[in-house]
Parts: sequence; C-alpha cells; structure tokens
Amino acid sequence: MGNEGFGGVVRDLRAAIGGLLVGGKLDEEQRMPIEVVFGLIGWLAKADGIITSHEAEFTNRLMDELNLPIQGRAAANAAFDRGRTRQIDAAQEVRRFMKIHPKGSDELIRLFDTLLRLAAADGRVFARERVALETLCDAFGFPRKALDVRLDAIRAAAAS
Repeated sequence: MGNEGFGGVVRDLRAAIGGLLVGGKLDEEQRMPIEVVFGLIGWLAKADGIITSHEAEFTNRLMDELNLPIQGRAAANAAFDRGRTRQIDAAQEVRRFMKIHPKGSDELIRLFDTLLRLAAADGRVFARERVALETLCDAFGFPRKALDVRLDAIRAAAAS
C-alpha cells in the first residue's frame, strides 16, 4: 500500500473513531473504538492463517500515525492479539461499534473500508480472507454482492 493509500486509511480511522485518541489516560469511551478497530484488524489479518510482515507493519504504522498514547498502544496491541488468536467474536465487535456509530453512519462505512483496504493491500484475497470479509459484510449490514465492487474500487484507487 502506497503512502497515499495509507494516509487515506489513517484519515478514515481518525474519522471513524471520532478523534478520541488524545491525552494520556483512556476512559471507556476512548478504549472501545481502539479495542474494536485493532481487534478486527488482528482478526482479519489472521484470517488466511498467517499474519504477514506487511500486516504487522501496517498495524504498527497505524498506531504511530494515530499518535496513540501509551495506554492506547497497550489497548491496541492487546486487542490485536485477541483478534489474531480468535478470542473475539467479530460480529459482536461490530455491534459494539454500532452502539455509538449506527448502521449507515460515515464512521461505520470508514471502518469497513479500512478493513477492506487491509485485506486488499497485498493485491489478492485468499479464500479464508473472503469468508472473513463476508462475515464482516453481514455484521456491518452490507450486501455481500457489494464486496467485490468495493474491493475493485480500493484496488483501482491503490493502482492509480
């Protein structure tokens, strides 16, 4: 993923989590979006069976770009680990996020698109990643038929 594409991911995530990533101490309102975002990133990154160095770098760079405070980084790392070890229910995590950002909200769409960008970053989507993306489509309330259209748009934007 080029710098432009990654910058778009950071902008989208900042908007999706509502600028809550400031200050040194996290309250529950700040912790929840970090846990959901990084938990889902870990869950999706491990969907094909292995977390690549690209996906790990993506996650670490994202934490840097979001300027997470120490508690935020700790929460993000813990959530990523829970996601990659399948200690989360992805659909439940989406529902947690939707309590604050309901279906159809820009924040929810940005989070979904960020996850799609992560899956498409290496230029291919393996069968198990596809199943994970379909699970996320269902959880987000998006039609599965839109998945390929969105992935194609992300790939086209990354190629230009």
